[in-house]
Amino acid sequence: MNDPRPPTLGYPALAEDLLGRAQRAREHWRTPGAERLAMTPDALAALDRAQHDHTAGLKRIIERIGRWPGRSAVGADACQAAVDIAVHSDHNPTLQRTLLSLLQKAVDVGDATSTQLAHLHDRCLVNAGQAQLYGTQHWYRPDGLLAPHPIADATQLDTRRAGMGLPPYAEQVRRLRERHGPLASLSVSAVPKPALLSERHAA
Repeated sequence: MNDPRPPTLGYPALAEDLLGRAQRAREHWRTPGAERLAMTPDALAALDRAQHDHTAGLKRIIERIGRWPGRSAVGADACQAAVDIAVHSDHNPTLQRTLLSLLQKAVDVGDATSTQLAHLHDRCLVNAGQAQLYGTQHWYRPDGLLAPHPIADATQLDTRRAGMGLPPYAEQVRRLRERHGPLASLSVSAVPKPALLSERHAA
């Protein structure tokens, strides 16, 4: 007989930590483009300090449990919170790539999802100056419009997205446009130090 009770988490306190961090950061992650561009330098600096703290917190948690904080350790929601923090850890690209490797191992054993992996994989590619694979990462142009970072072999984009559990890109464009305004063409090139926005935080 199937047990209807949810599995007992191995690290409930760490799960609470991750969820709290993601909740505090989510308001900024979801900020529409016009508001984001209008933030003062002091406000941006405060957000940057907060992200550094969240990244350091995630690193401590991983050191504590010796692996990615997957669903079996902290639950599905806290695992997603860890992914969200990792995606926004752009200030430490070396650590971000290490987090990607740990997340890949979690996906391989069913402790995280391929969709989560797609977002962090794209972010690492963008931060390395390479074309993304799944079209999950966008940036604000100087005119305030949202545009995707360059995408490798865009003709096969939806095939790759489907393989990672992502919806068709046209559906995501619609959601982005509803929240952030007009979306520029896939052919637009990136500029140095763009304001990154992950697809997951678009709506």
